[in-house]
Amino acid sequence: MSIQVKIPIELKWGKLITLLVLLLWTKSNLSAQILTILSDKEKTPLPGVNIFCGSTGITSDLDGKADLASLDCESFTISYVGYQSVDATKSNVGTIIYLRELINELDVTTVTASKYERRLSETTVSVDVLKPALIKSINTTSGSEVLNKLPGVQVVGGQANIRGGSGFSYGAGSRVMILIDDIPALQADAGYANWGDIPIEHLGQIEVVKGAASSLYGSSALNGIVNFRRKTPGTKPSLSIFTSGTLYQDPEDLRSKWWSDTSARHRVNAGFSYAQKKGKTDLGLHGFVSNTQSYNFETYEKKVRLGANTRFLLSDRLSLSFNALANYNQSSDFFIWKNAIRGIFQPFSGTISSGNRLRLMFDPGMRYEDKSGNIHRIFTRVFYTDNQNNNNQSNSSVTTYGEYQLQRNLDDLALTLTGGIVGSVTDTEAELFDNEQFLYRNMALYGQAEKSWHDKLVMSAGLRYEYNRQDSPEKVGDFDISGGKVTDGALIGRFGLNYKLHEYSNFRVSWGQGYRYPTVTERFINTSFGGFQISPNPLLKPEYGFTAEAGLKQGFDLKIFKGFFDVSAFLSDYTDMIEFNFETDPFGFRPVNVGNTRIYGYETSLIGKFDIWKIPVTTLAGYTYIDPFYKDFESNKLISESVSAGKNVLKYRSKHSAKLDLEASYFNFTLGGAWQYYSNMVNIDKAFEEPVSGLDIFEIKAFRRLNPNGFNTYDVRIRYLWKQFKVSFIGANLANRLYTVRPGLAEAPRNFTLRIEYEIQ
Repeated sequence: MSIQVKIPIELKWGKLITLLVLLLWTKSNLSAQILTILSDKEKTPLPGVNIFCGSTGITSDLDGKADLASLDCESFTISYVGYQSVDATKSNVGTIIYLRELINELDVTTVTASKYERRLSETTVSVDVLKPALIKSINTTSGSEVLNKLPGVQVVGGQANIRGGSGFSYGAGSRVMILIDDIPALQADAGYANWGDIPIEHLGQIEVVKGAASSLYGSSALNGIVNFRRKTPGTKPSLSIFTSGTLYQDPEDLRSKWWSDTSARHRVNAGFSYAQKKGKTDLGLHGFVSNTQSYNFETYEKKVRLGANTRFLLSDRLSLSFNALANYNQSSDFFIWKNAIRGIFQPFSGTISSGNRLRLMFDPGMRYEDKSGNIHRIFTRVFYTDNQNNNNQSNSSVTTYGEYQLQRNLDDLALTLTGGIVGSVTDTEAELFDNEQFLYRNMALYGQAEKSWHDKLVMSAGLRYEYNRQDSPEKVGDFDISGGKVTDGALIGRFGLNYKLHEYSNFRVSWGQGYRYPTVTERFINTSFGGFQISPNPLLKPEYGFTAEAGLKQGFDLKIFKGFFDVSAFLSDYTDMIEFNFETDPFGFRPVNVGNTRIYGYETSLIGKFDIWKIPVTTLAGYTYIDPFYKDFESNKLISESVSAGKNVLKYRSKHSAKLDLEASYFNFTLGGAWQYYSNMVNIDKAFEEPVSGLDIFEIKAFRRLNPNGFNTYDVRIRYLWKQFKVSFIGANLANRLYTVRPGLAEAPRNFTLRIEYEIQ
């Protein structure tokens, strides 16, 4: 007897289909090797991570996943902005890898020096980086205040000065390029830094390049670059809300006190910062308000600032960004004091300036990585400025800026190529220019190559051609301008080497040309203050120069100290330097080309953390020496007869400066202190010391004679951490020293600040 079992044909076909699917699935997974890349700290996916070997590469998707099977080589490198790079092989990498954030002092990276991210120790020029912790510690309200912490950097009368490359030029023509989020932020018609625009409440990093950098950033980068970069959101929300109050004490010499005991001088601030990555969107929001009733008579400021920085990841290769910043203030200040004793905090007649100022920035941008690994970036900015002043000095301008940048990494050659095209147009009209309208155009092409050899030697070279044009009336004052047009072009370059002597030990050499085209304000300003006439000079020529430097950066990764010691020697040479010079007909100042100048010197700095009895101490210290002089001083009567001391030293420079900032943490307490020293300015304008027939009517000459040794300042701060709250107490100018940074304007007397901050990280 036999039993027959009939299997339906449908079941046979079902099994065959199931087996076929299983075979295809198995084959697919045998050929695929999916790697998931996560952040070490937050254990969240990292999209857009670069994985490359030789000349080929792939990127992770929105979930942080990448298929290694598409790589043609066994060994590869994993690289992501802000994280430590990792070398791995397919056989040992596993399925998940965690990238570590660059939080160690030795891992700090910068983009400003090369227009792409590099480790600080590998740059070919001097670069300093400041993190936001210091900004919060000193409760700064302006970007200029925190810059004064850096060795070799000083802000004089609102103008940034790096290693003596700039002095004081009455608010026009900066030789230091100011960037916000990698885009120029100088008020283009005046070449002036509006420090109130800097979003100090929402900064991720401040990067300072010392030396000529015009080949990458063009005119106004003759002396260096300061790049204020807003924070990049993480997957966890970051929130900070703070408020602070500052009380100014009576000056040591009570004769100079003009206010009553019931009207104490003070400053009140409040602000917030929020940042978070949500899916495909990065979002940052920030705001700041301030009300200052100054120790200077009739000087006040009421300020409101709002901003946002966003990025939208449309795909693994394409992202769009949009940043915005709005700043409005009402303020009043004065240019020069009444006298050096009873009137040191009061204005000389006719020198008060007050008004309302509105500035708006809108920054659409794009980043795209094509299938060949080329990175395309577009930076744009519309910058609107409206200054309504009370003394016939109102002005308004609109600057439209655009830049296209292409970057190509040839990994098999260890070569990075960067190039771009830049264009900007500034339309300005002002009472400063007799209510005439001026148009300023700038166009440039640039290229740079950086090549590495055996992880030891880095060589960079760059070239830029820049073209400038100013359209104006055909007649300005007594000057005739042919066709109402002035143009100029320049080809400028740079070259640098960085050699790795040992681990964390790098020697660098650099040479870079500088170029600065005169601003509209310098050429066409026509105004007066306090009896002084500021006259135009449409025939002003551009400045040229170069900076050469050799330096050694030694890193330490020890149990007791982690950080860098840096020593460098530098030389800066300028041709046709522009300065405002005193003249008697009309009585006042006019910008002129004063001839050729030279500055040489050296600088040492120490930045890092060390332990004292297991107590971590953060340190920032440095000393800078400069010797700035006119190369044709004896033969140039325009200069030799206009300087106050009659010596061959550039005006408004301190030859010696030293700085020290220490901060120690113990349990929930943090204690910090700071010291700054600047030697006396040898020369200022002789007209300030003897403005009328040899008379010292401002008493600036008398004040400088009584204070011939420069000045020291001492600050202290203490902070207590309780859960998400930080309570800080800050004392500044503890010795209550009466001193000036810019002659004729006294700095703040001793003052105390209380700051309360709520923070979620």
